[in-house]
Amino acid sequence: MFAQNNKRINGYVVDTSKTAINDANVMLILGKDTLRTTTDSEGYFSFSKIKAEEFSLKITTVGYQEFIKSYSFGQKKQLEISTIELKLAKNMLKEIVVKAKLNPIRIMQDTIEYNAAAYQVLDGDNVADLLKQFPGLEVDKDYNVKTMGKEMVKLRVNGKDFFTNDVKDFISKLPAAIVAKIQVIDDFGDEANFTGIKIGEPKKMLNIVTKPGMDNGRFGSAGISAGTNDQLGSNANLNLWKGTKQSSGNLNYNTSNNGAGTAQNARIGISHSNKIGKNASYGLNYNYGRNNGAFTNEQAIETLNPLGTFYNETLSNGANQNNNHNLNTNFNYNDNKNIFLSGSVGASYRDSENKSMSLNKQSGVIRQDLKNVNQSSNKTPNLNVNVNLSKKLKNKKNGLSGNFGFSTSSTNADQNISTNTLYYNKVTQVLEKDSLLNRNLVTQSNNQNFNLGIGFSLGLKKLKDSLARQSLNFNYSISVGKSSSSISTFVFDNLNHQPNYVDSLSTNTNSLFINQSLGVSYNYSNKKMRYNFGFNARPSLLTSNYINLHQKIKNNNLNYSPNINLSRTIELGKTISVNYSGSNNSPSAYQLQPIRNTQNLQNIVIGNPNLKPSFSHNISSNYNYVNTKTGISAQTGLNFSTTQNEIVTNVLLVPDTLNSLKQETRFENTNGNYNARGNYMINIPIKKNRYSVSYSGNLGLSNRAIFVNNNKRFNRGINLSQYLRASIISKKITTDANVSYSFSSNNNMLNQGSIADVLGQINGTTVYKTHNYATAVNSSLRLKNLNINTNINYSLTTTTGDANNRFKNIQSLDLSLMLNTTIKKTYHFTLNTSKRFNKGYALANTNPLLISASLNKAFFKDRSLSLNIDANDLLNQGNNLARYVSGNSIIDSRTNQVTRVITFGLSYNISKFGGKNIRVDRD
Repeated sequence: MFAQNNKRINGYVVDTSKTAINDANVMLILGKDTLRTTTDSEGYFSFSKIKAEEFSLKITTVGYQEFIKSYSFGQKKQLEISTIELKLAKNMLKEIVVKAKLNPIRIMQDTIEYNAAAYQVLDGDNVADLLKQFPGLEVDKDYNVKTMGKEMVKLRVNGKDFFTNDVKDFISKLPAAIVAKIQVIDDFGDEANFTGIKIGEPKKMLNIVTKPGMDNGRFGSAGISAGTNDQLGSNANLNLWKGTKQSSGNLNYNTSNNGAGTAQNARIGISHSNKIGKNASYGLNYNYGRNNGAFTNEQAIETLNPLGTFYNETLSNGANQNNNHNLNTNFNYNDNKNIFLSGSVGASYRDSENKSMSLNKQSGVIRQDLKNVNQSSNKTPNLNVNVNLSKKLKNKKNGLSGNFGFSTSSTNADQNISTNTLYYNKVTQVLEKDSLLNRNLVTQSNNQNFNLGIGFSLGLKKLKDSLARQSLNFNYSISVGKSSSSISTFVFDNLNHQPNYVDSLSTNTNSLFINQSLGVSYNYSNKKMRYNFGFNARPSLLTSNYINLHQKIKNNNLNYSPNINLSRTIELGKTISVNYSGSNNSPSAYQLQPIRNTQNLQNIVIGNPNLKPSFSHNISSNYNYVNTKTGISAQTGLNFSTTQNEIVTNVLLVPDTLNSLKQETRFENTNGNYNARGNYMINIPIKKNRYSVSYSGNLGLSNRAIFVNNNKRFNRGINLSQYLRASIISKKITTDANVSYSFSSNNNMLNQGSIADVLGQINGTTVYKTHNYATAVNSSLRLKNLNINTNINYSLTTTTGDANNRFKNIQSLDLSLMLNTTIKKTYHFTLNTSKRFNKGYALANTNPLLISASLNKAFFKDRSLSLNIDANDLLNQGNNLARYVSGNSIIDSRTNQVTRVITFGLSYNISKFGGKNIRVDRD
């Protein structure tokens, strides 16, 4: 009888981002009696031996609003309280200063949390300045963020959507002073958070947790500018933020002379999102962009092949113009109990016009000159709709989910190409023939995709662990795609200029693909572990009907793969995760159509209608560690991917009628490609993070199958990088120094497939090596009326060819110095100098000395108005020279544009958060 009266409750406390809150004070109130406990490192708490039928819970912790609620056991002996979400405290009368030891990093399941208070935040710093201090994170000059080699693809603030959710759009605009914590989250999606079933490869999400009362604000800017290169510009943007209510608008226009002609761009964007009632929200955004500009560039391409070396020198110029419209809406409903519903509708329209002229001189194995004039126009509308629904059934352990998606797009293109080909004798190099071909290609294509999925989760009986959950999950999905493509080719008679339809160069194709997936999995979770093991069967059907050829081809394929997701908290501060995913990918119409594509006469492309869909396997694993006493942290990550029936190019050299050679690109399925990569990082903070040392690096291995004249070969590559960093932080002086080394062999810096289509490259195996040695020192001195920041960089890069030295070896040495001075808080002066020494490039080059300077004067008490003078490349020595490596080709490229520019600007900035003006300085 006594045992029947002893009851138990279990609970789980999180913040608005669904991240566990540890050490929260929990009080169980039973009339006049009170029991106390605190949440553990994972946010869980429990009370046992309770005799009362009714009770109240009171939960408090620094920085969050107090939580009080009454409960009743009813007929239950054990009560599982649904997740308790604490909201950030508001209207605090004064900031609470906690002098307890700060742990810079906290590691939890699926989350790494950085405590902003343990790092340096200066007046004028933005969130990007804070992120750059965090071990394991990389922020480049364009505000792209990576963690352990993976891109950060989504941004939220306090666990909620934030305007466009674009990371780089806002980490430069939000002040670091409003940040309490930064969380790097493995995001499986909102539906997975609702159901608790997390399957597939997670995406990296950045969540900013603000300080109390800082979850609202107004920020933006307006400005005008003019420059010596006929530059005129204006911009205005405003963001209004009050929790989930968010509105923004932006307007930008700029015109200038880029050296090749006039370049103009314009942008307009608006967005609004808000809650509907207690559990629903909606969002709407529209963007329009217009770009047009002239260009001039030159390239030198050197390609190795078993037949010899190919050399291409290309000079091109022209102009491009495009218009883009994008409209997106979304709706979400989540009551955190029974129903999750989300839907989105997106529409876009793009039109473009392009004109170009190019001269290509090819020598080596093939001696040809090619003069090309190309005019084209394209119109591409798109529409997509997606709906997701998840519902917990009467038996709360069971759940039903479904998703639906539809998309449609079309392309209408008109292209006029005039090609003048000069053929030379292989022995004497004397011009033998001058060929002129004028043609018009009219392209119409339509694509529709429909997908439907349904899943059922059967909750199994409870285990001895009262916080554990287990379920058996069944899912089925189908994706149906239909496409049609029509390419009509007309060749103009050189005498009467009349067009003639050429059926051998034209195509009319209809394709249908059906991908299905049937899976079953077992899911288990408790407060320290979550895993999901399953099996999937994925049949696929691809049917292509070539109407003008009276030919129909079918391809059937069936793939099997396991489904693995594991995440475990080994102990406080130690987590490990393993994920596996597999997916089908169908070949494109461009790769399938057995028609000669003659847009580039030096590289004629012929599709392969017998291509099979490819299947990709991806495995990733992560281990994270932090010592809660010393703050020492480590992160490691392993990734491996391979593809069955990967679609690759097969470039052949075939003789032409003039006893020369021409290229044909075809497509093949192949196996043997893989990529393996490992990342590691260790960080040691000293004396409350005033000093820190970190060491990081990565090692990558790759194997790429290629075809040379129908012969299969492999290119094997190695990538290695090492990075050592040390920092010293004090009230007046900060110093950060780093040294790094990287090595790569046979590294594809550009996408091989796309660059081969453009440049007409010939595949082949080769060996080359690139070494980079770099070091940098950043220091800042902060006095009452004077701030000085300096940055010194050294970088040496060498690229060596194979054993026969058939590739030209190159070397580049870069030295740079940056000085930034602030006087009396209102005068800012910046000086940038860099010197580069180039050696071995195929294009003529100089060793440029670049000097740039800027002067900024701030006005008003909050320094919101500023006058700017910027001078770029004062000595006019910029040459925009770059080297790329793709497959067995090295491309030296230079874009000719104006680099010496002096710009005058006036700007007004708004940056108000939580009722306070918090300045964000420009970089």
